[in-house]
Amino acid sequence: MNHCTSEDGLGNCVFYRILHEASHKYLYDLIPTYDYYFNFRNRNRIPNIFCRTEFFRNSFFPSVINEGNKLETGIVNSESFTIFRSTVLKSIRPTPKSIFNISSPLGIKYLTWLRLGLSHLREHKFRHHFNDTLNPLCPCNLEVESVSHFFLHCHFFHNERLDLMNGITNIDPDIHLLDDISISNLLLYGSILYPNEINKKILELSINYILISLKGLFFEMTITLIFSFELKPHSLTFSVSLYM
Repeated sequence: MNHCTSEDGLGNCVFYRILHEASHKYLYDLIPTYDYYFNFRNRNRIPNIFCRTEFFRNSFFPSVINEGNKLETGIVNSESFTIFRSTVLKSIRPTPKSIFNISSPLGIKYLTWLRLGLSHLREHKFRHHFNDTLNPLCPCNLEVESVSHFFLHCHFFHNERLDLMNGITNIDPDIHLLDDISISNLLLYGSILYPNEINKKILELSINYILISLKGLFFEMTITLIFSFELKPHSLTFSVSLYM
């Protein structure tokens, strides 16, 4: 069996080979079947296994079958494993997004985190079950701390946003006509409607906004520490609460 990693869609690779390669018939024979699926192999689908627990649902056969059954019939019927694997890779690997030769390692790092949904924003942290994030709401209490909220609405960064939007409207005065999601995507990725030099300027404005906003946020958190002093004989103790 050729090597398949999780990035290649390991479950899908196993699913294809169970269905199409005679050498793996022993695996197919291990799968529970039902009488009314008497011709199921020819339909390129395997009945999902009933699971009472999440632990069993994530085990080998249930997870492989469930993942494989989500594939379109045309993909499952690929003429060869190579074609199948190539098609699956295109569907699970995101298309690379350009950074337009921007030379700001720190800025690119933060921009990439925002692109991937792995940033410091509470919506992202809440989605990934961070222990210190009980809800996705922004500390400004306006709405969920999403990418569009961070770029366009959070009043913590009002002054920084003025500079950002002035720079963007200087590039294209009609950008303000776009909806929030479209503007956010423009700030994250640029647009195919603009040449590379314009997209580079847009992303540089975004990175500058991100870096200045984070710098201001961390500075504010530092100088607004909540100190509680408790005087005791011959000693002075204090505790610090820091919002993160």
